Amino acid sequence: MADLRQRLIGPPAAFGTWLALDNAVSAEVMGRAGFDAVVVDTQHGGASEATLLPLLQALDAAGTPALVRVPWLDPARIMRAADLGAAGVIVPMVNSAADAERAVAAIRYPPRGIRSFGPVRRWYSPEGAARDALCIVMIETAEALADLEAIAAVPGLDGLLIGPVDLALGMGFALSLDMPAAVLDAVGEVAAACRRHGLICASVSFGPENAALQLARGVTFLTSGSDSLFMRRAAEAEIAALRQLADQA
Repeated sequence: MADLRQRLIGPPAAFGTWLALDNAVSAEVMGRAGFDAVVVDTQHGGASEATLLPLLQALDAAGTPALVRVPWLDPARIMRAADLGAAGVIVPMVNSAADAERAVAAIRYPPRGIRSFGPVRRWYSPEGAARDALCIVMIETAEALADLEAIAAVPGLDGLLIGPVDLALGMGFALSLDMPAAVLDAVGEVAAACRRHGLICASVSFGPENAALQLARGVTFLTSGSDSLFMRRAAEAEIAALRQLADQA
């Protein structure tokens, strides 16, 4: 996965989106939309381990790398996502360097980790570091931000993904999609740590204006929207236009 790693580090910045629906057709459509990677969300989205394989197959058929956000820091879930063909995993709620070390160990074969050999899909094999799945951990708590430098220095880690809403909550702000200045400053801190350690700096954006602010602070892989969000927005815009026509008739 060396080529994908470099693409997500940039420059230029790379862009991804989220798969919230548990539907292979939706996965294929999103995979053909032009994003650099699609994240299958098994933490908050509709996909589960039981339904993950066809989503990964659809994204492979579309030619877009699939990252999987696992539900928790669970080595078994991390190994399973990799075995089923994920190009990388995103691990939530990593609060310390020790947590990050556990995540990395789960995705790497011995002697670098504890992953058991048994890939379901043959092209994901232990043959060389370039074929390893990526390991990206989330920075979304005040504890993680406090231990940022130690987390970024964990050997074998590929990147950090900022969870802006949860990070804001952990910093004492109210639930909102508006990013306070302190959270944007934290984005800059994470980006600087990623540059020092040669890591992917990923984050979640909430519209073009917010995306511009985060890119200016050094984010190299920015995710935007999801299949369910895009579908809802398009449907709402379509029915609004039709209602307007009816009112004018």
